[in-house]
Amino acid sequence: MGELLAKDFTCRVCQQPYSAASEPEAGKQGYTIYCSSCTRSVLITRADSVRVALREVLALEGEPLALAVETYLAPCPCGAPFVRDGGKRCPPCIRKIGRQPGNELSEHTEFHCVWDIPKMKETLEGKLFDYILARLDSEEESLTQLVDRYESGQIDPGTYMERLEDIRFRESREVAVIKSWAMLAGPDTAFRAAEEHALVERYGSQVLRSIATGLAIGHGTSVLATLAREAKNLDGMARHEIQTYLKKIGGGF
Repeated sequence: MGELLAKDFTCRVCQQPYSAASEPEAGKQGYTIYCSSCTRSVLITRADSVRVALREVLALEGEPLALAVETYLAPCPCGAPFVRDGGKRCPPCIRKIGRQPGNELSEHTEFHCVWDIPKMKETLEGKLFDYILARLDSEEESLTQLVDRYESGQIDPGTYMERLEDIRFRESREVAVIKSWAMLAGPDTAFRAAEEHALVERYGSQVLRSIATGLAIGHGTSVLATLAREAKNLDGMARHEIQTYLKKIGGGF
């Protein structure tokens, strides 16, 4: 679905019709949602983990997906909601307003998560975790299993390359769901679940970095500090993978 899906509005500033984007236009990586009061905006990318999770777990596309994204956005630091119609102001007018003297945005130094964590916990956390468990029970081959089969000589290079891209694409979606769930579950639950349900064995070390990134998105924590702490709390493969990653980037143990 590459074309721009949109709903028409009339701008209350210039009185011209305009459209609210439902997904990125062809060739673009995201679309912008503006605050309904000030000129702040949020960029929603194709790869945004929450957008991917909503599409994957709730099977949403197009306008319904865009509405779900809008529903789960946290209010702007000014207190007003982010809405796709920009408060009945078209994007060019919002940008003009922002350039006018006296309308400069005040600096917001406190951490502000763009997602409404309480609302997502209440309505989505259980569904995301059920999806994760269902994927773990799936008999579809994982990337780790494919690599093991190739390295042991069970499959030839051609077969390996044919399967590689499909599995990577599928697992990137699944890991995006894990990242979104971790944002809601918090560090203690998320990393314990990764260990208990052998997520590293299925997805490799990327899943631990994704969990730490989800926590950073939701709570403003440092990815490296989170991983360093969890390297001391976890055991087995999960601990080994974190320590190996930290050593590679120079934060070693």
